[in-house]
Amino acid sequence: MNTVQALLHARDGALWVGTAAGLARFDGRRFVTLEGSPIPELQGRSVFGLHQARDGTIWVGHTRGAARWHKGRFEPVMDATLTAGRRVWAFAEAADGTVYAASENGLLRWASGEARALQEADGLPTRRLRALAMAPDGTLWIGTTGGGLVAWRDGRAEVFDRDTGFPHPEVRAVLADADGGVWAATAGAGLVHLRQGRMRVYGVADGLPTPHLTALSRGRDGALWIGTWGHGVVRMDDAGRFDSLGEAQGLAGDQIWTLHADAEGSVWIGTWHGGLNRLAARPFTLFGRPEGLSGDNIRAVRPGRDGSVWLAVAGGGVNRLRDGRIEVIGRAQGLRSDEVSALHEDEDGTLWVATYTEGVARLQGSRVQTWGTAEGLPHADVRALFRSRDGTLWAGTRAGLARLQGERFEAVREPGAPAEGVNLIHQTRDGTLWFGTAGQGLVRLRDGRFDTLTREHGLLSNWIMALHEDRRGSLWIGTNGEGLNRLRGGTLAAIRPEDGLGDGLVQVLLEDGQGRLWMTSNRGFSRVDLADLDAFIEGRGPRVSPVSYGAGDALRSSTFAGGVQPAGAIDADGRLWLPSVRGVVVVDPRRLPDQAPPPKPRIAEVTVDGRVQPLQDRVTLPRGAGSLTIDFGVQSLLPSERVRFRYRVEGLTSGWVDAGARREATFAALPPGPLRFELAASLDGRQWHEHTAALSIQVQPRLHQTPLFLAAVGIAALALVGAAHQFRTRQLRRRSAEMERLVAQKTEELRQANEHLQRLSFADALTGLPNRRRLNEVLDNEWRRASRQGQPLAAVMVDIDAFKAYNDHVGHLQADEGLTAVAEVIRQTVHRAGDFAARFGGEEFVILLPGADTEAARGFAERLRQAIEARALPHPASPVGPVLTVSLGVASRVPQPDEAASSLLAEADAALYRAKQAGRNRVAVIG
Repeated sequence: MNTVQALLHARDGALWVGTAAGLARFDGRRFVTLEGSPIPELQGRSVFGLHQARDGTIWVGHTRGAARWHKGRFEPVMDATLTAGRRVWAFAEAADGTVYAASENGLLRWASGEARALQEADGLPTRRLRALAMAPDGTLWIGTTGGGLVAWRDGRAEVFDRDTGFPHPEVRAVLADADGGVWAATAGAGLVHLRQGRMRVYGVADGLPTPHLTALSRGRDGALWIGTWGHGVVRMDDAGRFDSLGEAQGLAGDQIWTLHADAEGSVWIGTWHGGLNRLAARPFTLFGRPEGLSGDNIRAVRPGRDGSVWLAVAGGGVNRLRDGRIEVIGRAQGLRSDEVSALHEDEDGTLWVATYTEGVARLQGSRVQTWGTAEGLPHADVRALFRSRDGTLWAGTRAGLARLQGERFEAVREPGAPAEGVNLIHQTRDGTLWFGTAGQGLVRLRDGRFDTLTREHGLLSNWIMALHEDRRGSLWIGTNGEGLNRLRGGTLAAIRPEDGLGDGLVQVLLEDGQGRLWMTSNRGFSRVDLADLDAFIEGRGPRVSPVSYGAGDALRSSTFAGGVQPAGAIDADGRLWLPSVRGVVVVDPRRLPDQAPPPKPRIAEVTVDGRVQPLQDRVTLPRGAGSLTIDFGVQSLLPSERVRFRYRVEGLTSGWVDAGARREATFAALPPGPLRFELAASLDGRQWHEHTAALSIQVQPRLHQTPLFLAAVGIAALALVGAAHQFRTRQLRRRSAEMERLVAQKTEELRQANEHLQRLSFADALTGLPNRRRLNEVLDNEWRRASRQGQPLAAVMVDIDAFKAYNDHVGHLQADEGLTAVAEVIRQTVHRAGDFAARFGGEEFVILLPGADTEAARGFAERLRQAIEARALPHPASPVGPVLTVSLGVASRVPQPDEAASSLLAEADAALYRAKQAGRNRVAVIG
C-alpha cells in the first residue's frame, strides 16, 4: 500500500508501518503484513498511530479504536464503545505507565487495565484530537482539530487558541523539547514554538516552503524534521534555517503523512501516494542528475589520464567530471547519438566513444570524427572499445568483432572469431586477447588463432559480462546470471550463488589494493576476498562470504550496469566507480560502512506446526509436534543488505550452521528433551556479535520415548527372546525377500524424486514458468530440430514497461504479484503444443514459437500485448499509460549450420530495444 500513515522503529530493531490497508513490519530486508489477527476490527483497518511503551508493548491506533501487541499477540484495549467507532491518531505514556490516546472521541486514558474517555466536560475544547506529546515535566501536549493546542496538567486543560494568540485551530503534530518547550505543526499557519509562555511562529517568510504542515520528528543530530502537504520534508537546523527535500530531489511523494527519525540516524517518511521513504547518511558518493549530470542511467566509466572521469550516459551523451565541474558532450558537440555505450581513452588523451545506434566517434580536442557501418563496422551497436598492446583498436559490436585499419574499420571474419554480440575485450599479461560475448561464450585470440570456451568446457554461462586478471594471473569471468568462473592454468572452476556468491549476475569485476574482488549486479554490489574465493575452489572452505551493499546503504537504485566496456573502473586514488541506472556510485575501499561492530541478533518469531507462538525465552513443543521454525533478524535497520547469520542447537548440531543471509531456520523433527538455540550475526562473516540471542526449547517426548515405556519394552523383549529363536530361519528368508522388494521400491522412489528435483531446477519459483536454464536447453533442441527440418523458429522477447518505477511505487510484494499476473497471461496465450514460454530474468520473458514465420510471430506478440494491457493492472508511475504494459521484440529465422541458437535471442533483444525506443507498449520485428 502506498499510503503510509504511521511509523515506529521499535527497540528490537523492527520498523512498524501503519498504512491505509493495515499493519506491516519491516526487518531491513522484507515486509511482513500482520494478517490473521484474532481482533476482527484490526483486519484491513487503516492504522494511524503507533507507540512503544516502556515495557515493550506496541500500541496501534486504527479507524475504530486501538489494540496492542503484547508478548507476541494482539489484544483489543480501546474498542468502538469507547471511541464511538472513530479513529485513534496518537499515543503518549506518562511516567507512571498510564497510556493516553488521541482519538476523534476525546482523550482516552488507559491505566491498570481500564480505559475512559476525557471530553469537553473534562475541560477539553473539543473531542477531535490529532496529536500527543509527553513533556519531561509530565505535561501532556495535545494537538486538536478545531481547538488549537492544549496543555494537560494534573487533570486540567490549558487551551492555546486564537483567543490566546495561537495562530491556527488545527494542530496535526506536536513535539516536546527537553527544556519544557513544545513545537506544533499547524494545518495552515506554519510552525509554532511555545516555551515559558512565549510563542514564536515560523512561516513562509522564514523559509518554510508552505504553512501546511503534517508531521514532526527530532533527528539524532538535533535537527527538527517537518512534514508538509505538497512540498515534501523540511529540515530545520539549530540556527533556524530551513532546507527542503521533495520529489525533485528523489522523494517518492510531496504529500507527507508521517515522519519518524530513529536512533540510528535514519529519517523514515510516510507519504500519501509514494509509499515509504528513508533518508540516511550515505556512505558512498553519488553522481547523477541531481548533481548535474545529463542523465541518471550511467553505462560506462573511464578515469582520464588528467584526473578527470568520463561517464557514458544513456540518452545523455558523454559527461566529463573535472575539478568539480561537469562538461557534456553530445549531439550538439558532434556526436551522432546521445545513446553512449562504451568509452576508451588513448595515451595521448584521445577519447573514443561507442554508441548503441550510430557506431563510434573519436574526440580530439574540439574535433569529432565518426565511424558507422558505411565505414566498415559490422553493426552500428557497439558495446566495447579496446586498444591492445600492439596498437590495434578493437570494437565489439552486436554483429561481431571489428578492428581499425587506417581510417576504416574491418570486420573480423577469421575462423573462430566471434560472430555475434561482443560485450567486452581484455588482454592478459601473456598477450592473449579475450572477447566476452552475449551467447557464444569466451573467445580467445592467441598466436593469431581464435578458439572458444563454452559451457561444454566448464563455463557457467555462454553470456559473459565481466573479465578480470588478478595479481596471481587467474582470469575471473562474470556471467549473466549463473555465477563466477576462475580460469587458472587451463582449468575452469565455478562459484555459484548457492556457494555463497551474493548474486549470479556479475557485471563488474574490479580488484582493490586490499586483495578484494568487487562485483555489481541487479541487487547492488558486493566484495569478497580473493583468498576466500581461492580457498573455496581449492576445497579449503565450505562457502564464500561476500559483503553486500544495496538499498540499505541509501543507494538511489540497486540495479547496476553491465554488458558494455568499461562498466566500472578504479581511478588513480584507488576509488571504485560503479555505474547504475540512478547515477554512478563512488566507493573508497579504505573507508567502508561495514567497519562498524556487528549488530546484535534477535529472535523475531517462533512457529510450531504453522502456528505462531508467543515470543518468550522458552518454547515448549507438545507431544507429536512436527516442524519448528525460528525467524530472526538484528536490532538494526542500517546494515540489512550485509548481515549474515549463523546458529547452533546445543544437543543437536555439532557446531555453528552458516545461514548466510537467510533469516529463518526450520527443524522438521527434534529429539525429546531440552535444547538451546543460539543465534549470532556478522557483517563480514568473520567478526560476530559477542552476545548471541538464545531460545530454550523443550520437546515433550512421545509415549514410546518415555522411560516407563522403554522399560516395558525391554521386559517384553526378554520374554520374546526364546520364541524368536525358533522363528529365526523363517524370518531370515522372509527378510531376504522383503529386502529385495524394498530395494526395488526405494529405487523407484529415488528415480521419481530425482525427476521431481529436476523439474524444480527448471522452474522459476515466483511465476511457475520454466526458468532460463530450461529455456537454454529447449532453445538448443528446437534450434537443431528447425535446422534439420528447414523450418523457421521464432522468439518473442517480452519486457514489462517501466518495471523499476512500478516496483518502487507499489512495493516488492505487489510487484511480484504483477510479474505473476503477466506470467499467467503468457501461459494462457501460449496455446500450441510445441510453443514454449519461460522467464528470462527480472521482468523479461521469452516465448519460442516453432514453425512460426515473422508474420505469425508478430500476430502472436500483438495478441499477447493486448491481453496484458487488457488485464488492466494499475501502473501509476508508467510513462505509457495508467496500466501495466509490455514491449515485445520478435525475431524469426530458419537456422543455418554456422549460426548459434543464441543469435535468435540476440535478434529478439534487438527488436525489443527498438520497441522501447519507439515509445514502449508495442511490437517490433527483426527477420
